[in-house]
Amino acid sequence: MGTDALIFRVRRMYSEVGVVEEADVSKFVAQVINDGRKRGFYQDWSGGLTKEELTNTAYSLIANIANLEAHLKKWADDNGLDKTKVDTALNNSQALKVIKDLHNKEKHPYPPRKGGYSGLSPRVSEINSMLRLTVGGSGKPSAVWVTISPQGVPKKSESGSGAAKVIISGDILDRDGNKIGDLNKTALEAVKVWESVLVDFGVKL
Repeated sequence: MGTDALIFRVRRMYSEVGVVEEADVSKFVAQVINDGRKRGFYQDWSGGLTKEELTNTAYSLIANIANLEAHLKKWADDNGLDKTKVDTALNNSQALKVIKDLHNKEKHPYPPRKGGYSGLSPRVSEINSMLRLTVGGSGKPSAVWVTISPQGVPKKSESGSGAAKVIISGDILDRDGNKIGDLNKTALEAVKVWESVLVDFGVKL
């Protein structure tokens, strides 16, 4: 497997990250309600996507992350590098294990044998598109807020590490229905693990 083909695979993964995260909140215009008796807004962060479309988008990201494992190992083997580093990264990352289990759940009956790679038999509850506000993490003061204009256009204000994004996500549950993670956060954590492997292999994106 050539390096260009591997990088193309990685870029496909990143493109899906871009699909499930949208920083331009102004794209999600709220419906203005003004019937003479009351005035307000109805905000739907789905951007017009159906439940099926949201779910397909989320699982496309899951597939791109999970499938990179085999391509990384093939590329490393073809280029005389230690492909066991890929296995080590997977074994040391609960996020990657959960993503692989979620991908396998799309292909095989649930629950997985012995709980899958993670041992938790993970599944995702209803997938939705939502506004996520985050602050902190940088050690410096941060803030974020979102307002809606009279025309229904959202506008965000951010300072420090504060951020507002519309994301596609859902709760990750174990076999007993207990929440064990957030799909968006888990996927991004898994992407970072693959990034570290690529850096270790000397791959420049």
